[in-house]
Amino acid sequence: MSRKATPRLRAALWLTAVGIVASLAAGRPEPVAVAAPFALLAVAGLAERRPRPFEASLRLERERAHEGERIHGELELSSASASDRLEAVLDVAAGVVLEQEQNRALTLQPGERRTLDVALRCDHWGAQTGLHLRVRRYDRLRLVADEQDLMLDAQLRIYPHIDALRALARPFETQAAVGDQVARVKGDGIELAELRPFVPGDELRRVNWRASARTGELVVNQHHPERNTAVLLFLDTFAEVAKTSIGPLDQSVRAAAALAQRYLARRDRVGLMVVGGRVRWLRPASGAAQVHRIVDTLLEARATGSRPGDETTFAFPDRTIPPRALVLALSPLLEERIVHKLVELRGRGFDVAVVEVSPLPFLEILGEKEELALRLLRLERDLLRSRLRERGIAVVEWTEGESLETAIRTTEEFRRRARVVRS
Repeated sequence: MSRKATPRLRAALWLTAVGIVASLAAGRPEPVAVAAPFALLAVAGLAERRPRPFEASLRLERERAHEGERIHGELELSSASASDRLEAVLDVAAGVVLEQEQNRALTLQPGERRTLDVALRCDHWGAQTGLHLRVRRYDRLRLVADEQDLMLDAQLRIYPHIDALRALARPFETQAAVGDQVARVKGDGIELAELRPFVPGDELRRVNWRASARTGELVVNQHHPERNTAVLLFLDTFAEVAKTSIGPLDQSVRAAAALAQRYLARRDRVGLMVVGGRVRWLRPASGAAQVHRIVDTLLEARATGSRPGDETTFAFPDRTIPPRALVLALSPLLEERIVHKLVELRGRGFDVAVVEVSPLPFLEILGEKEELALRLLRLERDLLRSRLRERGIAVVEWTEGESLETAIRTTEEFRRRARVVRS
């Protein structure tokens, strides 16, 4: 808690000092007599006792919301000391807007509790772990102001708007569990693979009677089983080129949330790895609870940046990436360490695809030099994509304004046409 003098107290001190100096200069007591009331006022302000600490709590109607929604809550104020005039200002973080009036002049008696209605508008995704309340209290004469900053324990998680996707990148290999994807192997399933002659031990329900009637011998159906797949979403938070909240990182988070929801909806196993200042990961799992775990981890994603000359490498924990999983990276490909790690994963035999969140639309072009630098940057990025594609990594540029589904369809088309080199 800090104490500050109000303009009224500072004026009283100045008038007192002027009266004393004028009295000494003139050798007469009249200036002191004129300044005496101001001196008493200054003494009263300086002698004011500090009030006891202020208490406050914020209760929100719910802790989770989506972008564009409004959250109502109650702000409870209490103090053991009397407050003739109290101003409470709720300081919200970026992405949240306080819709009601912030400065509220209140009067609190000792031990009294006052409840105020609060309305918050959720404009941008993020995890609001704590809200600040700045309280300023005045004495009766408005001579001193006691200020106190309080950290409220209310938490708010704002989920990003998730676009519906119909197209997804399919891993080349499936897992052993039952799912919605047709496996390349043959077994019990619905999708017809081929016809083969009947051998002892085959079930009669597998006999294709029409084909058997045409060929004159028993023929049975061979099917492809329905299996699930494993997908690891790889999120790069090393670089952020936009000065606002809308940038490559924002696009990557929204894309990762949409992909996770769509993959999990078809009973696949989805994991998450956020690479930045430190590596955070979620092991691949399925179910509705995994969606919340992934989105909650994404809400804490922040651009970490990299220091000049910092070439330290990072390693993935063992068994983080399951065998035959698709590693789908969302990255602007501005960090060389990310490129090396993707090439390393491909060299270890993992199925790797990259959705390049293009940072070029967020760069500021101020003159001819910047325009020339941008052209050189485009050439460098074209060479980088060629290097990755030569190693069997599908890379598709996703620019601002283009739908994510279009980028995913382009990725899948490249993966179907490309010859995959298996280790």
